[in-house]
Amino acid sequence: MKIAVLIIGWALGVWLPVVSQATEQDVFGELIAEFELLDAEGARVTLAGYRNKNVLLTFGFTHCQHICPMIAANMARALNASDKAAIGIFVSVDTERDSPKVTNQYAHQFGDRMIGLGGSHKQVARAARNFGVTFVVTKSEDNYTVQHTPSIFLIGPDGDIKEVFAMNTPTDDITAAMR
Repeated sequence: MKIAVLIIGWALGVWLPVVSQATEQDVFGELIAEFELLDAEGARVTLAGYRNKNVLLTFGFTHCQHICPMIAANMARALNASDKAAIGIFVSVDTERDSPKVTNQYAHQFGDRMIGLGGSHKQVARAARNFGVTFVVTKSEDNYTVQHTPSIFLIGPDGDIKEVFAMNTPTDDITAAMR
């Protein structure tokens, strides 16, 4: 019994300093806060255009009936509760059905601080890969299914990823992280 306690204590003593010294880079690994997408007018948009603002970013699609509206509404509530300069960006992974204009109209329904972006499959796939997001569109005669990672990314005014939230993270937690 004493040996087991000593081994656990030793392991914790070695592990805790390593965990407490972790940097944002360690936590977010290979994630890259970059994209080059298109806005509703077809103009090229990059994340650099939003420096000095908090950015809440998610990937989804406009025909989603449950998850994407919940995520977009949660982002909009967090933006409305924050007094910081911030914007919400909804990126559609359904490049066949969602033009940047359609995506922007969808996102804007959730609030004035929400925008929608899109682009070619290659542009969206590159942006998704940068954020570690996966998506798959499966089509058959009877079915059209889109699956994607339902995360919300908080990118700080400096352009670095500060947090990655689950789709059901309480609005207050997201707002607090923007401070």
